[in-house]
Amino acid sequence: MEKLSITKVGRCGQEDKGDCIVEVYPCDRLEIVIHSVVEKFFKEEIEKTIRDVLKKNGIQNAKISFKDKGALDWVIRARLNCALGRAK
Repeated sequence: MEKLSITKVGRCGQEDKGDCIVEVYPCDRLEIVIHSVVEKFFKEEIEKTIRDVLKKNGIQNAKISFKDKGALDWVIRARLNCALGRAK
């Protein structure tokens, strides 16, 4: 798979219940920062979803800021894919 890089900041999402805000920044390593109202229960699943989307997009180096208000898996995937598209 081709290794893609993040060249600018990409952002997607809203601060509504059931949604999330994902911000993607250029970085020389992979860094994932998660802030979630359900972090205590679902942090590992959220991080796994984020890593899966990054892998499918060929992203190895980026800073991902994830702010969650209880978003479901498909919302997380859609918001991250959107932010990645805006950051390439």
